[in-house]
Amino acid sequence: MSGGHPELLREDLRGNLLDFSPAPAIKVTELRPRLRRRTGVSRVVARRNKSLVFLDPREIWAFEAADRLTYVHSLEGKFVIDLSLAAIEASFGRALFRVHRNWVVNLAYVKELERVVGGTALTIGSGLGPERRTIRAPVSHNRAKTLRTVLLKNATGLRHL
Repeated sequence: MSGGHPELLREDLRGNLLDFSPAPAIKVTELRPRLRRRTGVSRVVARRNKSLVFLDPREIWAFEAADRLTYVHSLEGKFVIDLSLAAIEASFGRALFRVHRNWVVNLAYVKELERVVGGTALTIGSGLGPERRTIRAPVSHNRAKTLRTVLLKNATGLRHL
């Protein structure tokens, strides 16, 4: 019953013997996670009024948290998304950079880093010409230096100051 270990036998309230033999030992190295890691986001689903909008993640400029909602910005426009900025960062990984507590941006679409009164701002979008479609995002003071370093990494055309 209990493999010769009388200390593993217990009695229930009626006086019957119950077998409490231990479960077989499993080595920690034999345990494998059953969940697969995501290979990447293939589409982002957002809302526009009562319809769903499907966006290519490579064409997303930024995510913004405002008024208890999260918005996604792209060339197609601004849409509501049901995820928090933290969940979005976890889904996208290093493709996005948090520049402010309310903004996560795709660095591939950053067109301009500008010092403004009271801080720094980013221009994000599809171009800088007269027909440009862009948005502006604030950069927090404590993230400005790191952001500048990341943007200048693997770039040419500017002397190191």
